[in-house]
Amino acid sequence: MVSWGTVKTILFTLGPIALPKLISYYRSIRRKSHSPDAPIRPTPQHVTRALNILFVTAIIALISTLPYFAPENIFAVTQSRLQIPTDVLFTRLAALRPLAPRDEALKTKLVSLDARLLYFTYGPGPLADCLFCNSDDPNSYFYYAFPSIMIPHLLHIFVLGLITSSLFSGREGNIWRTQATIAGAALALIEMYLVTSFDYKSNTRALRLNDINAFHWRLRIYRGIGMAIVDALLAWGLYLSSTNRAFVTPPTPAERLEASTRLLESTNRKLHALGITRNVFMRDDGLRAATEKYWTTEGKVMSEVFEEREVVDGVQNALARLDVNQITDEAGKYADSVVAGIQAMPGEATG
Repeated sequence: MVSWGTVKTILFTLGPIALPKLISYYRSIRRKSHSPDAPIRPTPQHVTRALNILFVTAIIALISTLPYFAPENIFAVTQSRLQIPTDVLFTRLAALRPLAPRDEALKTKLVSLDARLLYFTYGPGPLADCLFCNSDDPNSYFYYAFPSIMIPHLLHIFVLGLITSSLFSGREGNIWRTQATIAGAALALIEMYLVTSFDYKSNTRALRLNDINAFHWRLRIYRGIGMAIVDALLAWGLYLSSTNRAFVTPPTPAERLEASTRLLESTNRKLHALGITRNVFMRDDGLRAATEKYWTTEGKVMSEVFEEREVVDGVQNALARLDVNQITDEAGKYADSVVAGIQAMPGEATG
C-alpha cells in the first residue's frame, strides 16, 4: 500500500503544476457550458431537497471516521506491541474493562503472528466471528469481510441513485446520474483493490505500536472521506447546473416544442378571456358608457398634460436625441407585416 509520505511527496511535487491546469480546465468547461439563453435562476425546491440530503450524507460519512464509531483495536487500547504474549495482552485488556465473549474468541485466535497480522488487515470482526477462516488461508478472511466492506458502498450508491433520479430531483439531478453512479462504484472498486493488494505481512518487522500499519482502521477513514468528497462534488455540480451557472444542458427539440405549446395555450386562454370581458363591456349599457367616459376624460387629461411647457420641452429634447425617420420606418415595416399577416389568413383558410 502507498504510504502517506509518498502521497504527500506526490502532492507537493505535482500540486503546483496540476492545480492551475485544473482551475483553467474548470473555467473553460464552465465558459463553454454556460448558455446566454439560460439566465441564472434560484435553486429549485426539489434540488434544494437533494442538496440537503447530500449534506447530511457527507456529514454522516465524516462522522463515521471518528474513533468512537470504529471497532476497538485492543493493541492500541492496551498500548501493546505486536509480539506481546496473548495472556499479557488480555490481562491488560481485562484491567481496563470486563472481557466480552468476543474477547474470548479473539484470545483463542491471536496466538500466532499471522493471525495478529490479519487482525490489523481485516479488523476484529472476521477473526472473532468467522467459523471457517484460518490463518493458513488468508483469503478466507477476505471472503468473510467482503460483505461488510461492500455494504457501505452499496448504501452510498443507492443514495446517489435516489438523489439523481428524475422522480426525486427532476431533470437537473438526472443529468448527473451516470457520473454519480460511476463515482460510487469507483470508490468500492478502489477499496477492494487496496484490500486485495495490501501485503498483510508488511507489519512483521514492526517492533513498536507506532510502527504498525493499522490498515483496517485507516481504510475506514479513507472510505468516509472519499464518500464525503463524492457527495460534496455531486452537490457542487448539481447546484451549478440547476442554477444555470455552469454545465447547462440545452433542452431537447421535444422539450422546446412542449414549452412553446404551453406558452401558446396560455396566451390563447388569456386572449379568449380578454375577448369575453370586452364583449361583456360592449353589451352592457352602463359599462359601455363608463368606458366611453373614461377614454373621453383620459383624452382631455393627456391633451392638457402635453400642453404644459415642461412636457413640451421634455418631448422635444427626447425627439432631438432620437432618429425619428428610422423609428418611423421601423413602425411602418411592423404595421405592414401585421397587415400582411391578417390579409393572408383568409386566403390560407380558403386554400
